[in-house]
Amino acid sequence: MIKKLIKHCEQLEELVRERTRQLREADENLKIEVGIRRKAKKKLRDYRKQIQSLTSQMSLIAENEKRHIATELHDCIGQNLALSKIKLGLLHKSAHSDELKNLIKEILHLIEQTIKETRTLTFELSPPILYESGLVPAVKWLIDQFRDKHRLNIILIDDGLDKPFDNNMRFFLFQAIRELLVNIAKHAQTLKATIKMATKNSKLHITIEDDGIGFSGSAVNCTGYGLFNIRERMNHINGIFKIRSRPGRGTRAVLAVPFRLDKKLYKKELP
Repeated sequence: MIKKLIKHCEQLEELVRERTRQLREADENLKIEVGIRRKAKKKLRDYRKQIQSLTSQMSLIAENEKRHIATELHDCIGQNLALSKIKLGLLHKSAHSDELKNLIKEILHLIEQTIKETRTLTFELSPPILYESGLVPAVKWLIDQFRDKHRLNIILIDDGLDKPFDNNMRFFLFQAIRELLVNIAKHAQTLKATIKMATKNSKLHITIEDDGIGFSGSAVNCTGYGLFNIRERMNHINGIFKIRSRPGRGTRAVLAVPFRLDKKLYKKELP
């Protein structure tokens, strides 16, 4: 009996040792797994920061290129068209036949239409008012454009305080507001919207609301490139971008942009 008990104890001790060994191996494997996951998470964070940085830089390049094209349109094509219009006007006055006058009049009309279209394209690419007068006057101009083109009645509520951003950030905010208004015009099925701009806690808070049909939960995940670009740029500068919507109760988008940007995260001007 005693021998059986001794043997049984030995077997139990062996089982305990084996189980202990297994637990130690499991613990070591778990530590290795935790280490791998930590490294993977760090890599994902690094990749996300790189994506945000690349998105921001690509947007800056696109903005500067748009500004360059708009300047070329205004300074070269626009001025040449204006000069051509003046010279044709003088030719029209000195023309002797009615046939020639009518032909010149038709050409003048075509040039006037081209000048208008060139001016519109210039403003759509990079509105001069944004750099000459600031963000709020540019948003007011944008509101007029949406009223004329989309019959969207937009109310602007501004606190009247200064918005001390550089040209690139002004352009980004202007494009973000335009993108959100385009979404309202296309999808909200409403003719009313509100833009609120207010300074709070060293940030500019921009709220864009509509009373349209709203979106389902899955539609608010910023799947479009325009919204994705806004979200990545805002994350990159430690800003905030939120969209809240419920079917039948409209949509509310909020941008909160810090006035003092970390130079490591945001380059003011590209070479």
